[in-house]
Amino acid sequence: MFAFVQSLSLPSLLASLVVALVVASEVGHQLGGRFGRARHRDKDAATLATAAFALLALLIAFTYSMALARYDMRRTVVLDQANALRDAARIAPLLPNDAGAPMLSDLRHEADLAIGLGVPYDPAKFDADMADMADVSARVWKRLDDAAIASPASLQVYRMTGALQALDDATERRVTALRNHVPMTVYTVLVGTALVAMGFAGYGAGAAEASRRFSAAIMALLLACVITMTLDLQRPDRGTVEIPVTPLLDAKRAIPPT
Repeated sequence: MFAFVQSLSLPSLLASLVVALVVASEVGHQLGGRFGRARHRDKDAATLATAAFALLALLIAFTYSMALARYDMRRTVVLDQANALRDAARIAPLLPNDAGAPMLSDLRHEADLAIGLGVPYDPAKFDADMADMADVSARVWKRLDDAAIASPASLQVYRMTGALQALDDATERRVTALRNHVPMTVYTVLVGTALVAMGFAGYGAGAAEASRRFSAAIMALLLACVITMTLDLQRPDRGTVEIPVTPLLDAKRAIPPT
């Protein structure tokens, strides 16, 4: 389900939600027109619709808060990874036995991989990028081991060890952040509650013999926009709310040429 939702474009998500909510309202309207007038339960339907919309508002706030927290975390880890790359690049030229030049080339390659990580959304590309980053990290650590063997008492080797550890930690946090999404179960409950609320609203209108299809369409559009925006926060690689990689671009430009 998550992969299917991720594969849809933003307009497709919005249109699908609008259509589903309008259909739910129309089904409720038809049921209210058939059964509501005979049973005189239009007030009960209005009460249920009010309760459903109140619950929907709570769920929207809860889901949006979860999505926004994950978005903020993704922005933070991009900066952490950029700072770690910049620190490693500053120390690399100071390593003994000319180990810095090839290490700078590896760090520049890792910066390129970090800039394109998760963009565009493609699980196969993401796994391939992760494998490439692991290979680059292994090469960098091997070069540092060789430098440590040649100069075991070097202060720069000690400093580079801490910088590479920080870089690996930042990379792992970013990967974790990219994989950390609001569970689809939460969105399923959210959309289901919106459908039920629209259905109750339509039922009440049908029972009261009132034509409220235009207002129902407006409400469906508003709800669809809010839900779509919440889903958009889950897709940092595209859409209207993206994660800026400017810190990584700056870090790459700061790496000295070899």
